[in-house]
Amino acid sequence: MSRADRDQRAYWDGLSQIDPDAAIIDPNDRRGLKNRYLAGMRDEAFRSSLCRHGLDDCVLLDLGCGTGSSTQPLLKAGYSVLGIDISLGLLRHAKVRCGDKHCLFIATDGSQLPIADATVDAAVVYVVLSYLVDDDRARALLESVRRSLKPNAPLIMIEQARTQRRTTEAGLKVQRSRPEWLALLSSAGFKVDSSHILRHGRFPTTPLIRAGWLPPRLWPHISRLEARIAAHTGVLPWDYAEILFEARA
Repeated sequence: MSRADRDQRAYWDGLSQIDPDAAIIDPNDRRGLKNRYLAGMRDEAFRSSLCRHGLDDCVLLDLGCGTGSSTQPLLKAGYSVLGIDISLGLLRHAKVRCGDKHCLFIATDGSQLPIADATVDAAVVYVVLSYLVDDDRARALLESVRRSLKPNAPLIMIEQARTQRRTTEAGLKVQRSRPEWLALLSSAGFKVDSSHILRHGRFPTTPLIRAGWLPPRLWPHISRLEARIAAHTGVLPWDYAEILFEARA
């Protein structure tokens, strides 16, 4: 295992000591409302995309599944899920959250996925490749994901982007530009069908949700508003955006 992998494993194992939802989204969200909102937005994006591809009752790869926050809704929707993550600490939470029915969790550093070629019906990813700062490592992982997918199977990936590449979190994370993400997917052998912004990182309603001033019944409306505004603004020069990429192997 490389030093970068050891640093990443130590980082995520450390976060596994806190609340399972905060560990994989925002560790500073003590009330958990912002994390619930963002997880709901992520889950709806995955569900809608899988439905558009006509996929149900099939086998999914949840790459970087963490504590099983995204795995559990997929299981409830009727999918079988293979969850992979670098952190044993996070995977222990996933096991408790999801059990062992129609799911399997595997720890790996991501250099080579332990999956036979052309066996998975679709893959979902939520802000995982952003933690592979080295482009060659990120490309190698995407190539391994592509090999595991059946021909023409979709990759549904949400990652953070900026207008200009920026490294954050003491060098552990990179926010690439949208063209860089598209080039990375293409170089790994994927055909990108679409990409659109789900949300801006500092959208004005986010701190209000976090503080509890906007009730959960309003969250679906706020989510749609965020996406509608983002469609017109694009990635803002002073902020990052979460972009949904849909590609095919």
